[in-house]
Amino acid sequence: MSETQELPPDRARLAALASLVLESGEADYLATGFHARHHAAAAAIGDIAARFLEAGYRLEMITAEDRRFVHLQKGATDADQPTMRVVYTWNRIDRVDRHLVTVDLPPEVPGAVAPSIAHVYPAADWFEREVYDMYGVRFDGHPGLERILLPEDADFHALLKDFGQPDAEVKDAGEKRDEAEGGA
Repeated sequence: MSETQELPPDRARLAALASLVLESGEADYLATGFHARHHAAAAAIGDIAARFLEAGYRLEMITAEDRRFVHLQKGATDADQPTMRVVYTWNRIDRVDRHLVTVDLPPEVPGAVAPSIAHVYPAADWFEREVYDMYGVRFDGHPGLERILLPEDADFHALLKDFGQPDAEVKDAGEKRDEAEGGA
């Protein structure tokens, strides 16, 4: 879009996101499925959700990504730090304009906490419960955070990368990667 073209009204309202996110940029929709990608601090997600709602966007989903072992993967760089990442996507009903927002949390499970956006988007209630159930991420301010798929007495989170693996196997994987790359 050239500098002389005006942004559609909904995108103009989203310009306020610039002050709320850490990084933001247009994305290649055909390659990524998103028109824009944003990375934000957890504390800003409530305000970000409110801006999307004001601009007429609907919450498509919330999920998580277990990145606690990303630094052990082949090709990892110093920028690849272990985190739990919460992923939010928004879109419009009248025309496609998909936005991806990621929030990195400390890698402790249980212990990773993000603010709830259920007060902004009531549908987030179920999404946040699923993320809690499958990944162990808690949502501060959620109206009733409890398991949604697994039994209440489950003592695990099934989508964590180390689910069902003894601690030694995770450590061994990191050592094997280091040896393969000529490290210590």
